[in-house]
Amino acid sequence: MKKQLKNLLPAQDMEFFELTDEALLALLVGSCSPSNEKLDIAGRIIESAGGIGGFLDIDFADLCKLKGVSPATACRILAAVEFGSRVLFTRMDGNKLNSSMKVFEHFFPLFAREKVEVFMCVLLDSKLMINTLKEISRGTLTASLVHPRDAFKEAVRRSASGIIFVHNHPSGDPEPSLEDVRITRRLFNVGELICIPVIDHVIIGSASTYYSFADSGELKAANIQDYGGDLLKQGFVC
Repeated sequence: MKKQLKNLLPAQDMEFFELTDEALLALLVGSCSPSNEKLDIAGRIIESAGGIGGFLDIDFADLCKLKGVSPATACRILAAVEFGSRVLFTRMDGNKLNSSMKVFEHFFPLFAREKVEVFMCVLLDSKLMINTLKEISRGTLTASLVHPRDAFKEAVRRSASGIIFVHNHPSGDPEPSLEDVRITRRLFNVGELICIPVIDHVIIGSASTYYSFADSGELKAANIQDYGGDLLKQGFVC
């Protein structure tokens, strides 16, 4: 059972995972000994956000409108949300991206608060370990924004063994648009020509949804290593 805070002071045996959402937030609202008033404020903040998942979308102005939330408190809350997002993203560094699910789990925290489409390339070594990340474009995707020259420049420079493209749909619906398909086909064909295979293109939607061109059968990568559990054959299926 999650616990409320009564008189929580800094201690080595503090078990934060046992605390309720309200109690954890109360630490940011007040001191290490939050009163019932601080817990009430924390509860109102969570309610106004529509639950803790809503903190990905809440902003400074929204927080400051709430009774009991000062600008300093709003800053602490937003900083904590951003810090947590970065922790989730970096803790998976070094893991193999050997399936679309791994790609989603790794990159969802990075894209969760983005309000516009962001297109990234992930350069991989021969074991599907991350070599380098690079943002290619920001804004509504078009073939002119995602140019193969920019998408593969770093991959060529670093002699990447393969590449995965990742972008988000802020609407939460990961289904690819016709432009997404055209861009993917174009990038795949370029990858074939320069011998840097496009292993997958993953579109990230809401907290539990994503679309993988490899999983869908539209995109089949060169046999660089196991991806998605099977050794994939090269080719783009229209």
